[in-house]
Amino acid sequence: ATFALSNVATFTPANTGNSNFFTGSYIADLRGLNPYFGSRTLVLLDGQRVVNSNQGDSFDLNLVPQVLVTRIDTVTGGASAAYGSGAIAGVVNVIMDNKLEGGKVTGDFYETSQSDARDRHFGAAYGHSLFDGRIHFLIGGEYQNQDGVGCEFARSWCAQNVGEYSLGNTPPSSGSAGILGYGPDVRSNFNSTT
Repeated sequence: ATFALSNVATFTPANTGNSNFFTGSYIADLRGLNPYFGSRTLVLLDGQRVVNSNQGDSFDLNLVPQVLVTRIDTVTGGASAAYGSGAIAGVVNVIMDNKLEGGKVTGDFYETSQSDARDRHFGAAYGHSLFDGRIHFLIGGEYQNQDGVGCEFARSWCAQNVGEYSLGNTPPSSGSAGILGYGPDVRSNFNSTT
């Protein structure tokens, strides 16, 4: 069974639409606050604060190798009382596998039903105790690459160049269809001629 709850904390990528801010970043955003200027979600690594990785007062979770993550704990209520205004939305605590002995390898590959937009992911980690457990050596890393899709040449519906486009910012008059148009030559309708 699949359940969808609107108040459940989720992670949302910060590179969603119409912005050059933090492109490619994966920012913890527990309450859907504006990630471009700080999601107000505090990220901890093994219970310790991490240095923000961008000017938006947030940390890019892509910097933590998934292969080394044991679990992720979240707190969404009352966290700002303990951690300050950076935790208004909540706290994400990433628990690492600090006692890894030996190696661990992971990988996956995906592509669309059109055999494009290939997504390759590979991760590896190794850990070993030294001097009767007084020192623990740990190293890990990941690689991911996703191919783009050239829409105009990859999909028949996109090659037709038909779709919705904006007619302008004026509110529609009574009886008109609205401020969105539908028709051919969509790409040129997005470009200004002035």
